[in-house]
Amino acid sequence: MKKVDPRDLIDWWLTKYHNTTLKEVEDTHPEWMEDPQKHTRDFYQTYAVTKEQHDEWETWAKEYTKKITKIKGRIFDKSWCWVYLDVAPSIKQEEL
Repeated sequence: MKKVDPRDLIDWWLTKYHNTTLKEVEDTHPEWMEDPQKHTRDFYQTYAVTKEQHDEWETWAKEYTKKITKIKGRIFDKSWCWVYLDVAPSIKQEEL
């Protein structure tokens, strides 16, 4: 079974909604790479997307992942949450 590279899933929303890539983010913020666990929140807050953008990404990501892994149905649905938690963009909070 083939695996999906998480960087591909992240790069899709970074490129489409922020006109950048994970490599460019790493080059721009080298301190984030020194201690990624400490800066994960900074990354996801800096590159947050709207709810509509998030939903568009999720639709694409599910189809892409199914295509690469050849996993479908209930098995895919049960395992998607782990992929999602690892790579999904944060949603911008609406300002009141």
